[in-house]
Amino acid sequence: MKKTLTGMMFLFLTACSSSSNPVLDAVIGGMSVTQVEGYFDLDQKQEKEFEKEIKKDLQRIQQQQLQEFAQAIRKFDVRVPVEKTDSEILSEVFDKLEGEYKKASGAFQNSAVHLVGMLREEQFVHFEKQVRTEIQKARAEGINPKNDELLARYKKQIKYWVGPTTVHQNHLLQQFVIKEPFPWKERLDNREKMLNQFLSNRQDAKKMRQFIAQFMTDYDSLRTTEYAEAMNGYEDRFKGFLNKFWTTLDYGQKQQLRVSLNKQAQEVERYVMNSHGVK
Repeated sequence: MKKTLTGMMFLFLTACSSSSNPVLDAVIGGMSVTQVEGYFDLDQKQEKEFEKEIKKDLQRIQQQQLQEFAQAIRKFDVRVPVEKTDSEILSEVFDKLEGEYKKASGAFQNSAVHLVGMLREEQFVHFEKQVRTEIQKARAEGINPKNDELLARYKKQIKYWVGPTTVHQNHLLQQFVIKEPFPWKERLDNREKMLNQFLSNRQDAKKMRQFIAQFMTDYDSLRTTEYAEAMNGYEDRFKGFLNKFWTTLDYGQKQQLRVSLNKQAQEVERYVMNSHGVK
């Protein structure tokens, strides 16, 4: 929903999730090392160092965070059959995913600091050109393509969790996207502000480290006031929509939600076991 922990886990890149598991996406975000490397045009030595640091940070997440996350997901699974019509379970799941994302983002602080410490001036220039071009293109496109993409993404995610949706449910989702527009302009303004702050610190290594550390561990504190207020309001309305959407789920969809939650917990646990060499 925000920078959604991906290749943009480092410095203002856009979400590009590659995992088929939305739980793992929330935690490790379909992390695309290749995308980050491309934005900064890293040389071979830098790539190897960066990937080495990423593995260290990822190992910490595997060891410390994922097992607890799987247990939390299982608690939601158990609750589904006994939740009443006015349940807020879907918005609670949303909050849990957001919270895990923030924790995981902070876990990659060392990699991010190490990355910017390696950069040469021409790589900052390359990065600036890439990001400004994307911002300009996004402003020129307007909001309609973005809203279409957002609606498609919501539909895909909801189908993943509860299975096929009804005509009425699809209509509710479409109406939410239309009537409660995502703050695209504020998001782009914020991205540009972050980019300018990042670039302004590139001649001062200490300030750069401090900025990157804050960006990774407390991103919300760096957002523009307009974007922070807009996103907080949007997320509140989205959670309200999820609460309303829960009332439309039939027995089969709730059963599918249980299956999906259990599947995600199993896959996260398997991921943790494999990270420790358990086959």
